[in-house]
Amino acid sequence: MLWPQHQAGSCLRVLPPAEMAKMKADIDAMPNGNPNKVVLKRFIGSESVQVSLDKSGRICLPDEMARAAAIKDEAVLVGLLDRFEVWNPSRYENVRAADAVLASEAFKLMG
Repeated sequence: MLWPQHQAGSCLRVLPPAEMAKMKADIDAMPNGNPNKVVLKRFIGSESVQVSLDKSGRICLPDEMARAAAIKDEAVLVGLLDRFEVWNPSRYENVRAADAVLASEAFKLMG
């Protein structure tokens, strides 16, 4: 899916089917009166595509999604433990720099 939540720009977030189902269940569990519920359903529904692996175990990025994430000739794959992201290399350098600033505080949460 196109993931628009970083100030560096959009990336593509790739979730396994079980994680996508969990995200759907989390959204479904939101109160119906919450205006964010329909926004999330509409956005994720319209900005997500199910892809399959080819015989070599590769996925093909849909052209429209790759363009929206500014991915052209090169991409950076970034693991997130239970999913991964596909970034434009220069955008990811900005993300990596921002993450480095926040890392020491983030690691304090782990005890």
